[in-house]
Amino acid sequence: MVSQLLLLLATACTSGGETDTAAADTADTADTADTAVVETACRDAEALLGYPACEHRIPDDPTFQALTIGVSSVDQLRVGKYLVPAIPTARLPGVFLYVDPFQLHYDFMTQAFPDLFAGLTTAQYQDLVLYPDTREFYAGTYGLYITEDSFEYGFTVWDDPADPTSTITMEQVTDAWRELQARFDLGTLYWVPNSSAQITASAGWTNPEFPILGRKDVTYEVYNPGTAYGTLRLYSLADLETATDNADYGYQDILVLDEAPEDLERVVSAIVTGTRQGDLSHLNVRSSARGTPNCFVADPLGELAAWDGQLVAFTCGETAYSVEATTQAEAEAWWESIRPDPVDVCEPLLGETALPELMELDTETAEARQTNFCTYGCKGSNLAALYQRIDEEYRGKGFLIPFTYYDQFMNESMWTVDLGSGPSEYSFQETIDAWHTDPTFLTDAEDRRVKLEALRTAMASTPLNPDVLDAVSDRIVEVFGTETYGVRFRSSSNAEDSLEFSGAGLYESVSACVADERDADTIGPSHCDADENDEETVTFGLTTEWSWLWGTAAWEERNWYGMDQTKVAMGILVFTHYIDEQANMVAFSGVPATIGDDRFMVNAQEGDLAVVSSEPGVYPETDLLTFTDGEVSLIDRVSAGSEVPEVLTDAELEELGRTFYGIDQVFPLDYDVPEGHDVVWDTEWKIDAEGQLKIKQIRPYMR
Repeated sequence: MVSQLLLLLATACTSGGETDTAAADTADTADTADTAVVETACRDAEALLGYPACEHRIPDDPTFQALTIGVSSVDQLRVGKYLVPAIPTARLPGVFLYVDPFQLHYDFMTQAFPDLFAGLTTAQYQDLVLYPDTREFYAGTYGLYITEDSFEYGFTVWDDPADPTSTITMEQVTDAWRELQARFDLGTLYWVPNSSAQITASAGWTNPEFPILGRKDVTYEVYNPGTAYGTLRLYSLADLETATDNADYGYQDILVLDEAPEDLERVVSAIVTGTRQGDLSHLNVRSSARGTPNCFVADPLGELAAWDGQLVAFTCGETAYSVEATTQAEAEAWWESIRPDPVDVCEPLLGETALPELMELDTETAEARQTNFCTYGCKGSNLAALYQRIDEEYRGKGFLIPFTYYDQFMNESMWTVDLGSGPSEYSFQETIDAWHTDPTFLTDAEDRRVKLEALRTAMASTPLNPDVLDAVSDRIVEVFGTETYGVRFRSSSNAEDSLEFSGAGLYESVSACVADERDADTIGPSHCDADENDEETVTFGLTTEWSWLWGTAAWEERNWYGMDQTKVAMGILVFTHYIDEQANMVAFSGVPATIGDDRFMVNAQEGDLAVVSSEPGVYPETDLLTFTDGEVSLIDRVSAGSEVPEVLTDAELEELGRTFYGIDQVFPLDYDVPEGHDVVWDTEWKIDAEGQLKIKQIRPYMR
């Protein structure tokens, strides 16, 4: 009888329904203890999008049905998502998301409220909802749960399961519950612990104001059924961050974790977790979008220990999982099915030995610019094309090192390595070529990481051809005027800064000083920077920058996009080294996440703080610029940075906007843009120590 009742209720709950006009009108009013406050954010978002994005309260079951989706969890029938303020100055009031169009909070925030959250990165989003020091909103799910003899409404509050300092407290759950319960008219909301840390913490809470709902004790649950192929990798959640940083796993691996993380942006073949997730967890939303299986298995590290490191076919079935050995051919066919369309890499044009300044390169025609990409790399070629089209005051100094020197280094430099027949002497290029025919290297992420790290270490410590060293050193002095001017070696490969593949963050820059190279000792500090305790030789700069082409993360990212790894090559942009800059900025000639929003977006940090990939809790100022006749006519200061109240003045934003607007009018776009997309320019700027605005990078960004 109970099973029949559950089936009937599940059928009713998953049938959906439209929110009637009265419900929609009611949803615009949130009752507080003192007064009725009219809230219009959800209606404003609907007017912008053309369809409902959220409601401010749930007055009846039709509204609940419309906002939520039916799920396959063992003890849950429907689920939705919410955001409620955690601080008085939160940019939104409490909202319940329509999860059909918005299964991720991040998408909801950036698409339904682009003015409030313009430029929001996923890292910044996590700061806003997971960590107590930076939390602006409580976020989580709510839904209808199945208990032993009834049904209850429950909600979760997210934190970071990998960070014990973020574990939600009773006071924080109370704040979220009060806000949600005041907006939820269908009955009492129970709090549902969402991780082992939350379960442990709540066991010690005394007389909480809210009721707590424990979940059923189950041993298996599927979220995205299917069969995946890959090497089984077992990690504790505590070890996952290190494994991620080391690129110990990738899309050729099946990840088995003792506990579900808050999110996992890296692509894997399948995910198995030892704590339950939910259909709208970030893990499952991403898995569903990619078509990769995802399931919960009780004690997976123990259950699957015998399969660790083996190539397997793993099935997340409807009622149970299965695992069996497989072949490399079967695995490769599966991997190919989940990868995006391959990105072409141009064949390196070798033989050019000139070291041209940025203003000397031929950039007049599309054919010339394409030749530059295949000779000097994309970053340096793009900057040359830009500098030849803007005023001198906004330029830095620089010249280009072609692929020829990288190729010469890779073919002339020898090291001892075992390529299958015992240790022997091979060139770096022979090593790369052999590895890309080695099944173990191509399918085993850990084996790959160990080998690539060894190669990078060897490359960075290998002596340089004296003729190349002299040519580059002499050119630095010629262009920059002195041996004691420190320069930056910046990556300029044929696998970055293009329309299909930006390669952002894959290759790092290196400082170099000719005086350190020529002073006949290895003792610091640097002759070019007294604050740098070690010497920064040209030899180390060149070999290290070339070695970044074979960083593990770079290899994995290129491989995911189907690039021919045997064709990649590293050129170098030798560029101005800015010291004591006043600010640095990343600016787009349109809001990146929103086609049709052509306001320029500027993210700015003071001094030399990073705009992207900054420390947790450190985030930039975000501004939107509207133009009239090429001049900034409106500055919308979307959000302040974490470090200072205002990074850029209005005058500085107006100058940047005016200059960037001119660039947008003249910079050549040589790509065929796919239907349904457009292109904006992604740029990097600085205000140097003297207060002069400079632009240092430009690349296309497809939205």
